[in-house]
Amino acid sequence: MANELNYKVELVKLSEKDGGGYLAYVPKLPGCMSDGETPEEALKNVQDAIKCWVETAKELNRAIPEFDEYKDENDYSGKILLRMPKTMHKILSEMSEKEEISLNNLIQNLLSFAIGYKKGEKNVNINYNVVVTSKINKKSKDKWHERINSNIDIIEKLAMR
Repeated sequence: MANELNYKVELVKLSEKDGGGYLAYVPKLPGCMSDGETPEEALKNVQDAIKCWVETAKELNRAIPEFDEYKDENDYSGKILLRMPKTMHKILSEMSEKEEISLNNLIQNLLSFAIGYKKGEKNVNINYNVVVTSKINKKSKDKWHERINSNIDIIEKLAMR
């Protein structure tokens, strides 16, 4: 087992209702967390919690998850090869034509919405306001409203899965 101190730690500011301060937790180690009045104190305290978690797992002969290596944006190419059913390809292609954007752009937008929705723990509120000026006519405004409503419908369908 590598150094226990290499686990990814997430830090959250606690509300006054929850006692204030900061909570540090280790996603790879269920239940492994600690807190502190400052971020530095919470990070220091969680290191002891990690050591205790690993020691207890060893005593109980339980598996100890490997930690994740840090990767930044330069470790990713931004390109993937994606296979999908022909029916899905057809639906997405028709959607991209309707939206007047490329298939690649549509898929990227849908993934962005889905990730945002997931990251927001299904509490995403989509607000939009199209300002009507002399440069934006009613037809353009209606088209944007239609696009936004279409994307909201897609997000809701993805979320229901």
